[in-house]
Amino acid sequence: MAKFCMDSHKLPYNLKAFESCVLHFESQALKGNPLNDPVNRQNYLLIPKGRKSQWPIVFHLSGYFSTGYQSFDVKTLQKNIVQQIDELTEKGECPRAIHVFVEATTYWGGSQFINSHGCGQYGDYLYKELIKGVTTKLPVLSDQKFWAIMGASSGGYGALQWISQKQSPFGLAYVVSPDSYFDASLLPELLRSAPEIAKYKNFSQIKSLIASGEIQDKRSFFPLVNVIAMAHCYAPKTSFSKDFLMWPIDLYSGVVDKKIWGSWLLHDPIHFLLKRKAHLVGKEIHLDVGKYDEYHLQFGTRQIAALLKQLKVKHSYNEFSGAHRGLTGRRVQCLKGLSKKWRSYVG
Repeated sequence: MAKFCMDSHKLPYNLKAFESCVLHFESQALKGNPLNDPVNRQNYLLIPKGRKSQWPIVFHLSGYFSTGYQSFDVKTLQKNIVQQIDELTEKGECPRAIHVFVEATTYWGGSQFINSHGCGQYGDYLYKELIKGVTTKLPVLSDQKFWAIMGASSGGYGALQWISQKQSPFGLAYVVSPDSYFDASLLPELLRSAPEIAKYKNFSQIKSLIASGEIQDKRSFFPLVNVIAMAHCYAPKTSFSKDFLMWPIDLYSGVVDKKIWGSWLLHDPIHFLLKRKAHLVGKEIHLDVGKYDEYHLQFGTRQIAALLKQLKVKHSYNEFSGAHRGLTGRRVQCLKGLSKKWRSYVG
């Protein structure tokens, strides 16, 4: 069983509405993970200053290639998301709540916040350990209507995963440009990266080239690492062989292997949400996406909205005139939306 420790966290800037803390523990769920990633995890938190006996709680999930603690980093000529939350809370535009910035990154840049054969048991780490640690150490309201989860891109995907799980404590999800409709978003990335993937014998070779700096300088670096990360999250166990895997496309012809690709699609929100109707009863999901998303995520998000309507799940849908970059501002809008839900905790 994981032992949870809570420490104060000194910041290089002042917060008026919150104290910064870190919850750290040695994850039992991540022991022996396939990537040999650290089992000691630090999840950074904002805890409201004040005398409420219990608080609502917001979990923030990072996008791909980002970490929870990066939200606290100082930015040049702009405020980070933590400073913006503090300012909005002081102005009464955001409810006073505990904010948890989840740390679930991997060597390849992201776990998608799920259990997987390639990365490890990140779903268990979150559900069985992190949530338990938070409720053990902090005065959190138990009613699911005061439990919110939000994220953009991969974080938005994780939010959909979390709120639709059987044992999920979350009643609200704010989802910005979520990874979805893999046929339009992920398959083109696989095809784009195929010439680069075909050069290598195994993942160890790619890791060596990354360590030496021979790949990072290439324009193909991010697409390559992105598809490798997604493969580790979505590929079935039977695909992994000799430190590489069977890709869902032929790396020469580009022809899709329907069986392998079908196993990846099981992780697509437009597929898994349909099977989790019973777990979405009483939940509320707010969707937000750019009309010009570079990864075509507007199409997946539109399909999710249509699916939620079909399932009679309470939801809202919004498209903004933008793309996939700079989604922090959209997260701020989500936080403002929370004020309408948690009026008694505003001000």
